[in-house]
Amino acid sequence: MDGPAETDSDGNALETWRNVTSFHLGMGFGYSFTDAFGVRGELVYSRRGAKYTFDGSSYRLFRYSGGVKEARGDSRYFINLQNVYIDLPVLAYARWKDFEFSAGVYGGLLVQAIGEGSLVFTGGRTVPLGNPVTDLEFNLQHNYRKDKIGGGDFGEKIYVLVDGRPIELPKTMGAYFDHPEGSGKLYQALDYGLVGGVSYYMSRSLFLGVRFQYGLADITNEAGDLAKAQTNNGQQVFRNDHDRNILWQFSVGFGF
Repeated sequence: MDGPAETDSDGNALETWRNVTSFHLGMGFGYSFTDAFGVRGELVYSRRGAKYTFDGSSYRLFRYSGGVKEARGDSRYFINLQNVYIDLPVLAYARWKDFEFSAGVYGGLLVQAIGEGSLVFTGGRTVPLGNPVTDLEFNLQHNYRKDKIGGGDFGEKIYVLVDGRPIELPKTMGAYFDHPEGSGKLYQALDYGLVGGVSYYMSRSLFLGVRFQYGLADITNEAGDLAKAQTNNGQQVFRNDHDRNILWQFSVGFGF
């Protein structure tokens, strides 16, 4: 995953995305115009994602029956993200000796989006009173397609005093526990972009291939992409930025 990082007041990046390795599985049907040129359509099950980290100045909003209290401190999010797509590439290909070169476009449908990790909030002080808040540590279990606003696992609870008010929190937070009512899902259902690659045929049927896939779609939804570093006078803000999928695929396959 690639996109602009959220920054602090000095312009320092607070987010990082590290690559992950997963797998893909698919099949295709080709039509040859000549022995050297043709087109092919494919159906591919593709898992992709990232190791996401946010580390720096942040906030927490503590909701209770009479309102909301804000605390400023430092947060460290770590989330191992995994999204599953059904991709439909359409490619033109050309063959030269034992090599096949291909290029085209793809469309992808998101069928699963999950993440798991942890969140640590330290050094918190309430706004505007400046009272200290106990350091907090949460588990993150996210299903970005199914989780509800304010959802979490309350089987194990955390209790914290915020300006003298006891507040109950779940030990394990869902994807949208911190989101206000009316928020959307984080990940868009559709992805699309460009794809190109080369395959080497070790025999008439067995080949090894490498492919580069570059997403053009913004895979995150502004109405669900909540800023972690800042609020606007105590109100949460959403990020209107462009995040995309970029991946390399290495394959072994059989042609008939």
